[in-house]
Amino acid sequence: MMKNFSIALSSTLAADAPPATRDARPACLTSHSCALGNENPAQFEATLSNGQIGADREEIKDWLRLCHTPGVPPAAVRRLLSAFGPPGAIFGASRGALSDVVPVDVVGRLLARTSAELSTQIASTLEWAGRPGCAVVTLSETAYPRALLTLLTLGDTPPILYCRGDVTLVNRSGDGGERAVAIVGSRRASPQGRDNARHFARVLGDAGVAVVSGLAAGIDAAAHEGALETSGGTCAVVGTGADIVYPTHHRVLAEKIAERGLMLSAFPIGTPPRPEHFPRRNRLIAALARCTTVIEATTHSGSLITARLAGELGRDVLAVPGSIHSPHSQGCHVLIRDGATLVASPDDVLEALGMTPSVPERTVRGERKRQRRPSPSRASGATPDHGRRNAQGGNDGNAAPLPGVHVSLKQAKADVSPVGPADAPAGMTAVLKALGYDPVNADTLCERTGLGIADVLAQLGALELGGHVARLPGGRFSRRTLAD
Repeated sequence: MMKNFSIALSSTLAADAPPATRDARPACLTSHSCALGNENPAQFEATLSNGQIGADREEIKDWLRLCHTPGVPPAAVRRLLSAFGPPGAIFGASRGALSDVVPVDVVGRLLARTSAELSTQIASTLEWAGRPGCAVVTLSETAYPRALLTLLTLGDTPPILYCRGDVTLVNRSGDGGERAVAIVGSRRASPQGRDNARHFARVLGDAGVAVVSGLAAGIDAAAHEGALETSGGTCAVVGTGADIVYPTHHRVLAEKIAERGLMLSAFPIGTPPRPEHFPRRNRLIAALARCTTVIEATTHSGSLITARLAGELGRDVLAVPGSIHSPHSQGCHVLIRDGATLVASPDDVLEALGMTPSVPERTVRGERKRQRRPSPSRASGATPDHGRRNAQGGNDGNAAPLPGVHVSLKQAKADVSPVGPADAPAGMTAVLKALGYDPVNADTLCERTGLGIADVLAQLGALELGGHVARLPGGRFSRRTLAD
């Protein structure tokens, strides 16, 4: 059965078509209801209840053949979709009709015998799509994320998406991602940065906001973990095929997201990670959310690309400030200097979305009680005013320990602080790295390093004698900087 193709899509796609063909579209594009812009909600819900989400086998074959036949450029694909509608109609048209829209040589390649490589790709995609929870969603599907239609004018809307999990999650956040926030940041985030990302994501998710990120190490992973069990949910946009997890150590996290949220890719099944894929992934992240929030970023961080793309799409860009001595905060400070909105708590993000928090932020006692639950993905070390205090250069140091943040001795050796002793033993380096740039107490450092309290206090004493750590009132410790 041929699905209705979006009239809204057709009018925009027609911008790439020759003038003579813009008004020569088949009646199927104008006589049916718009699949993405004017769908009947009751009909949509009925479709979901029947499990009819994603393209069927024949539609998958046609879409892959249209979009991945060698020598058929994306511009030609857009023109054909504009003129004829879904791929089934394109392949049902005569050679002459197709030649009126795209060059004859392109038509020849499109109608030629399917190559062995493309046949293999089609077979692997069909096998993947047949697995539980997997779906191929195309532009002709009602479930296609409407927020991505903003990319149509840029010619960058992916015609095919590969989804694992709750395909409806993105559209539930609004046609333009009005109730979705992208949280991105450094891959080599500090313990405090990961703590902040989890806290922001959990509070936003509990308010019904979908959290979008890229499954990268550091801030991305922490944001997904924080939003996993919230009502808003989380969507991971990846720069590989949907059957590949990158980085590989996020395999367990990816499975949890597929079970409780959505894994989404615009790249064909089997596509490995490549550097050139991630800017495109970042554009999708920016397009899916009403605003992009950057939590920790160096001046060369890829998250700044996501922020720039969000700005180009007319989305709000928000940034969490940090210590002027922390390299992880310099990218955020650049964004704020250049006009991004400074945010110090999840409430500020909700305000940017035009939402009012329904309940006050949790008390310290509530956070501690929640952290005692066994699931590490539910952990958060943030206090009610954690973000605000961090923005002002301190906090009370009494935040509950964060089980999900652990600085191993091996990891610490690979990232020695520039103000720490060059030949420091592993334990001392682990404590210094776990300290970050925000004042914390010894109990928090125990949780972050896995060391006992006696070891932590011994290392802190040695660091204090060496001039690398300062002791503050209330049993807190702070990393000293060269400026000190």
